[in-house]
Amino acid sequence: MNSTEPTLNIYFAGDLFTHKDLMGNAMLAEAISELSDQRYCSVLPQNFPARCKSLRQVRDQKLLNLLECDLALFNFDGAEIEAGAVVEFMTAKFADIPTVILRTDSRGLNDAPEDIHPWTLMAHFFPRTEVEELNAASIYQNVFEEFPMTDASDVLIEERSSEVSRTMVRVIAQAVVDAFDRVCEQPTRMHEMEPEIVYNWLSRFFGAEISASECQQTLQRALARKRERGLLPKSAAKSSDAKNFRIS
Repeated sequence: MNSTEPTLNIYFAGDLFTHKDLMGNAMLAEAISELSDQRYCSVLPQNFPARCKSLRQVRDQKLLNLLECDLALFNFDGAEIEAGAVVEFMTAKFADIPTVILRTDSRGLNDAPEDIHPWTLMAHFFPRTEVEELNAASIYQNVFEEFPMTDASDVLIEERSSEVSRTMVRVIAQAVVDAFDRVCEQPTRMHEMEPEIVYNWLSRFFGAEISASECQQTLQRALARKRERGLLPKSAAKSSDAKNFRIS
């Protein structure tokens, strides 16, 4: 990584329910970091401490973590998009976070018209959003076919399936890195003073279990970070930023 090029944090949104989800998320996040020379480093919600929290705390903490991140990756796999991911996606769009939607599910890939993807229409056509649709099953089979056919026992002994899986993950990760490169080139549509207004409004999404001062400080830091990285416009009145940014 170029020493002058800042690392951008990716909020990694998607299913966290099964061992396949957890392993797949971890492998993909690590591959994205490696292939981007650490330009893109993922924040995995599955790595957050699972202490005793109220349901409100769990929800608030995830949304706050999302708003802190520079970028967002949404895994839209399955016959239906996971409802929590939809809420997080809309919150990311309200905050003008550059976003990549990834789908690796083979179901429905060729059934919809051009520019329409196999998820709800209401999650289409948002600015600063790149969609990457890949067929994971086809990628896996294409890589697997490079090996000579042998007995099933040999495949396991040689750990061939896991090797193919790692290659598949790297193919997908490279596509994600390329998509983030594209979306990071797309300019924000916010004007100078609009980020304060938007982030002030977003701060009111949170309940009393996260203190107003903590929320204010967190979003102030996030806003400053995004401005430093050119993701949001710099305010013409920097000295008044803290004064103008208040949770009421």
